[in-house]
Amino acid sequence: MALPDAPRGSGAPRHKAREQGREQGGRRRRLTGEPSTAYDLAMITPPLPPDAFAAYPDLEQLGRTATRLHPRPGAVTAADSHVGGPLLWPADEPWPTCGTPHMVREEVPIPVELVNRMRAAERGRRQPHVLAEGEVELHEEIAALVGPGFVGWGSRDGGPVVGFRYVPRPHPVPNPMVALAQLRASDVPDLPRPGGADLLQVLWCPFEHSEGPWGPTVRLRWRREAELTDLLAEPPRGEVGVDRYVPRPCRLHPEQVVEYPHPEELPADLRALAAEDEDYVGTFLAPGWKVGGYADWSLTDLCPTPCPRCAGPTTLTLVVDSSERGAGRWQPTRADGAPDLDAYEPTGVVVGRHGALRVFVCLRCPDVPFLLDQQ
Repeated sequence: MALPDAPRGSGAPRHKAREQGREQGGRRRRLTGEPSTAYDLAMITPPLPPDAFAAYPDLEQLGRTATRLHPRPGAVTAADSHVGGPLLWPADEPWPTCGTPHMVREEVPIPVELVNRMRAAERGRRQPHVLAEGEVELHEEIAALVGPGFVGWGSRDGGPVVGFRYVPRPHPVPNPMVALAQLRASDVPDLPRPGGADLLQVLWCPFEHSEGPWGPTVRLRWRREAELTDLLAEPPRGEVGVDRYVPRPCRLHPEQVVEYPHPEELPADLRALAAEDEDYVGTFLAPGWKVGGYADWSLTDLCPTPCPRCAGPTTLTLVVDSSERGAGRWQPTRADGAPDLDAYEPTGVVVGRHGALRVFVCLRCPDVPFLLDQQ
């Protein structure tokens, strides 16, 4: 079954700053697309600490399974579950394209006289981060000069001062989308199966877009694998606006784990306890690419995720994360017992400001509509 275009998430873009990766054991290997025998081993998440529930009565009964995908660079085929590989795509079905205007950054020269006035006002500050009298008005003057989409001003390498703005620009022709992921229910136990589907394909347009969460537009395809016969040999290739939206081909090493709600989704008594525990999220919510489980609302307050069709509740189905790193409690080991040291950013995908894109799906509506949220 094919889905319509994604209704984009509500509100302004949400971004999540993530801690930069730490070198493990004083080293980090460069990730490449070459297959590695190490990645053919299962990934195993350490168990919860024995006393994890001591401070949280009744939390254990709120557990929900999630499947950590553990993507690792390697060779993949259309028959695999994977990130960034070829899809089992019917030869007679049009490949998805994007006709939504994408956002392009433009530079607008700022007159030297206006720059000099701004710098003079900055020198008049009594405190470095407190605007001087008249600075707000000068900022507004620059914003008006640069025009709609203004995001700031500055210079590069001592060059002229310019204002920056993002403006929508239509694709000259509909742009073929990029295959982001393919997930088979037989590999990913928490993958929903709407209408008996056992295969989920995720595609997106590798440009910035302003509708909903800032970033790619997304398409989902739910399929029954047994019905796929005559397959497309080679998908069309389109333009790429943002390199970090083109994933490295990655093998998956699915592992089912148990997660627990973010503090804002807990009952009131548990919420008060969790709010005082800075380690709660790192202990009970898995980082990285995953299917199912609970959403992390650490950046924003708990946001509604109603179905765009029926307004009913949706289900967290997929998390596309910029990093696999989280609290040490979630760092996996390989099945041979060795630590997994190469897993910081295996896919090369970076969402927002090193955040995560979450896909919430309505499993009651026949066309399986979905909502995007970015943290």
